Amino acid sequence: MNQDQRGQFSVRLIQKCPVCNNDYNEGRVEILEENEYSFLAYLTCGFCASSIIVRVMTMPHGLVGNAILTDLTAAEVAVYGAEPSVVSDQVLAIHQLIDSNGFFIEKMRKI
Repeated sequence: MNQDQRGQFSVRLIQKCPVCNNDYNEGRVEILEENEYSFLAYLTCGFCASSIIVRVMTMPHGLVGNAILTDLTAAEVAVYGAEPSVVSDQVLAIHQLIDSNGFFIEKMRKI
């Protein structure tokens, strides 16, 4: 699938801006990442300049897509996407730190 086809396909899936309800302009679609099963697109509304990130995946039962409204630029999405994923052990370690140290909670309340 070439760049133009992917952009047109993603615009068909997300036709209206969730902020201003205007149609997306096909020229404002950037494909950030692609593999044989999915692609990540960045759409910017030509009317209100709000942006969404869209992930479209091919599944056995058809296409599945999700989108989130963002204030990140396309370049920032690409940079953060290249970062290593957070693993469950890291989440548990932070939880234990917060749970065991009431001082941490008090500091956060003062911010």
